[in-house]
Amino acid sequence: MKLRMVPKEVFEVMDLNGQFNYHWSPDAVFSLVGLGTSYLLEFFEFYGDAISKYYDRFVKNTAFEDDRFHTFISQERRHAAAHKMLNLFMTKKYLPPAREKYHPRVYDFMYPTYKEFVEPIIAGIEEDAAKGMTLDSPHFREALKSIAIFETEVCMAAFSFFENLFDKGKITHIINQSQNLGVLYLFGYHYAEEMEHCHVSIETYETIYGEKLWTQKEVDNYLNNADILTRRIINATLFVARELGAEVSVRQIAFRLPAKNRMVAVGFNANDPQINSRIHYFVEKWDSEWEPLLRAKIHEEIKRRQVA
Repeated sequence: MKLRMVPKEVFEVMDLNGQFNYHWSPDAVFSLVGLGTSYLLEFFEFYGDAISKYYDRFVKNTAFEDDRFHTFISQERRHAAAHKMLNLFMTKKYLPPAREKYHPRVYDFMYPTYKEFVEPIIAGIEEDAAKGMTLDSPHFREALKSIAIFETEVCMAAFSFFENLFDKGKITHIINQSQNLGVLYLFGYHYAEEMEHCHVSIETYETIYGEKLWTQKEVDNYLNNADILTRRIINATLFVARELGAEVSVRQIAFRLPAKNRMVAVGFNANDPQINSRIHYFVEKWDSEWEPLLRAKIHEEIKRRQVA
């Protein structure tokens, strides 16, 4: 796993000002879905960072400690910082996100998610810890499980992203049609790293608790949209569309979300040879081909603006 950085010129061409153009992909609705997803990614990255503090308290110096977990969290912190700049711009009409007791950045429309999801889990961990519980805390177990499920879902979104927008020469068309190469780069960078560390959170949960993460129940929840992301992505996308003055329906948003029935199966693990091979392929393509190409196009755009 690498600790990559988003070059400063990416934010320069992102145009977080009056010139901002949300059409980072040729499909306007898909562009809005991506921007809505940006808020979920930032929110859950900060949640994962909070849970990592308990990982250090409960798992460090035990037989279950995994150094990869710390690299995974370091990547997540960088992701949150990168999305934060974009997300703040899109909510510029509002007060900055509030600092809640168990989360440092909660936008108003994410407050229900904080109350129904984050607060009960972390407050429960604190209560369990006060009783002397560590790895046997049911709330800590639920926290690690929720992170692993979230990471799997984002990894599946990353597969869909690269397959539909970048692979087999598609990237040339997408770059030529994109009206915001900065946002396009941000998602490529983020999804490459999500693929790279997807297996870590799954294996952390399964190693500590001795059970498979993706049981039939969890797969059914995923397929029936009773998962962590789907409903929240729709709500966040509707918020973004309103802020940007764009019309979009729930049906249009749902149609742009990845088809789930060909993704996660019972017993899924990102280190499965077939899945791992796909991950390695996409991450390698990002590092060696797609990222340099995108960065070169961004530099061309900067030079064009300077001449103009």
